[in-house]
Amino acid sequence: MHGIGKAFFLSALVYGLLGILLGLHMAMTHNHGQMPTHAHILVIGWVSFAIFGLFYSAHGNAVPRLLAGIHFWLAQVSLAALVVGLFLLYSGQNQYEPVAAISSLGYAASFVLFAFVAVRTMNSGQR
Repeated sequence: MHGIGKAFFLSALVYGLLGILLGLHMAMTHNHGQMPTHAHILVIGWVSFAIFGLFYSAHGNAVPRLLAGIHFWLAQVSLAALVVGLFLLYSGQNQYEPVAAISSLGYAASFVLFAFVAVRTMNSGQR
């Protein structure tokens, strides 16, 4: 594993660990108010980023480097901002809702870019 695939997979491991730690914290404190944040960290950070990493490891040579890089950084920055925004929002600080909303749109854009890259790559027959 190398390049963008490796970077996505390593970040997936970090997000997986953060999601587990937040889940353990909620369980130990009996306060499950951060459940949406926990779910977003695990589903987007762990699951989606791991899938992105596996895709780029298998097909990364067929993906234009610029598109892969834009996808990587847009997804990373958007998820980091989304996690912070959700954490603050579910801590009762409603003024951070725009952070969560805008970063959600950023992640959605990164996923649309990934879908474009994946379909284009699969239809090209390249590996």
